[in-house]
Amino acid sequence: MSLFNHSGRLSLSLLSLLLLAGCASNIPRQISETPADNPSVKQVRSNIEPYQSRSVRWGGTIAAVENKENETWIEVVTADLGSTGRPRQSDKSYGRFLARISGFVDPQIYAEDRELTVYGTVESRIVRPIGEHPYTYPLIKAESYHLWPEYVANQHNYGGYYGSPYGFYPHYGFYYPYHSRARFHYGFGHRYYW
Repeated sequence: MSLFNHSGRLSLSLLSLLLLAGCASNIPRQISETPADNPSVKQVRSNIEPYQSRSVRWGGTIAAVENKENETWIEVVTADLGSTGRPRQSDKSYGRFLARISGFVDPQIYAEDRELTVYGTVESRIVRPIGEHPYTYPLIKAESYHLWPEYVANQHNYGGYYGSPYGFYPHYGFYYPYHSRARFHYGFGHRYYW
């Protein structure tokens, strides 16, 4: 019986890895790879001249989407990026930037708080108010961008199912089969308690 349980867990783990590999293959190379010299938003905000026309890869959570006649400007609250280019969830911000994307972007899909990573070139600085505070944004002309899938959290009577974008595989944790008040799933940056 324990051998069967072990085999079942191994099969689910392999299935999860295959699905994640398939998902990762859809990420543009410019998003998944860090440029050789990638200045921070803070560096560019403080002194843009040395960085104009420089390629950058930045990401974070969407704060606003503004559709213009032939392009869309997306305001992004910057976060650290993980190894795949996905923003890490954190309460810490490293500044904001504007991504200028050619064509129309649906604000219902590119909604507030969705995670976005952008690769492009530094164009200029734009001053806009946040409330009554004037804020200086680096403006990036996007060459490539990736909207990350939302997290899904499921729970069933027979165990905790964690925040995979696929929403179905179980995560047993370090202490399985022993019960713990708090179990953590670090793969997608969320903690779940029950």
